[in-house]
Amino acid sequence: MKRDNRHRKTWSYWNTYQHPFEHLQAYSNSSLIVKNSSQTTLDCNTYNYSTIDSNDFDDFVFSELEQSENIDVIFDTNIEDIGLEGTEYIFRVSENLDCSARYVFDSRPNKSPFSMKQIFKGIFVEFHEPLENFKPHLMDFSDKDQFHFFYSLPLGKAKYLFESTYYTSLNMDSELMTNEVHDYIKEKYGDGYSVVREEYGEIPLTTNIKLNENKSNYIKIGIPAGSTRASTGYTFLNIQKQADEYIRMLNGKKFIEYPKTFKNKILRKMDNLLLMIIRDHPSESKKILFEMFNRNKAKRIIRFLSDTPTLVDIISIIWNMPKVIFIKYAIKSFTASKI
Repeated sequence: MKRDNRHRKTWSYWNTYQHPFEHLQAYSNSSLIVKNSSQTTLDCNTYNYSTIDSNDFDDFVFSELEQSENIDVIFDTNIEDIGLEGTEYIFRVSENLDCSARYVFDSRPNKSPFSMKQIFKGIFVEFHEPLENFKPHLMDFSDKDQFHFFYSLPLGKAKYLFESTYYTSLNMDSELMTNEVHDYIKEKYGDGYSVVREEYGEIPLTTNIKLNENKSNYIKIGIPAGSTRASTGYTFLNIQKQADEYIRMLNGKKFIEYPKTFKNKILRKMDNLLLMIIRDHPSESKKILFEMFNRNKAKRIIRFLSDTPTLVDIISIIWNMPKVIFIKYAIKSFTASKI
């Protein structure tokens, strides 16, 4: 895969963690709507909900890499073999090229199927004029029996992103999802728009990750290492945290990988319970998620969703969850396999 063939993506997150790409944030929202049978507003003034276009990210990062004298980026090839010889890893990139390194950071995705996925189809549109009645929605739940919602953001002037999103163990028809988005746009805002581009993605939602071995120089990173929040699919900020951890490691400083922290173990347990409930009771789960937003303070919810909660945040959110169904699935989780 060459750089020009990289899939263009849109990364959004709440500003709960400083990272070196904040200057690439193109759009920012101070509030988001969550809607089910009624609606609530998530106040994002403290932690703005920001968006980065992966094309802008690539332009910046590859420009920096091109100025480096000790970094080579190789596209359109496969890793054929990796072996350890002494203290160095030897890996064959092609028949004519072998590389060696003291450290290997491996972000290749797992090929095994996942029981739960977040599947989304996004359409970027431009209206003739800015929409006066538009408000960004984090989740606008549909009346489907599945766990399904629409997501929408303003992208400057008269441009907007609309997405249809499913949490499911099933495969979804991309064309059907495209039609759902168009129907949603037309119902809410009319048909006076043109399509700029489209985006499709499948994010594995799993708490069943394999932790890196202590003191090993072969290190899994990215989604396979648990950087995706299992209950939300948010990944971008966790990637930045993960990078900072390994920078500390390479500089000989003490650090602990986030998936191994006590706080993250609690969150993974909560995510596993929630995903089990979504899988078994998708309609009920929409009510549970809505009430989570409705009953908790905005700052608390945002920190929780961004993997930066305090212990007080976690305890408060657990306390405000419906007790019966979560206790039932907590007991069930002792014998059930992880999602």
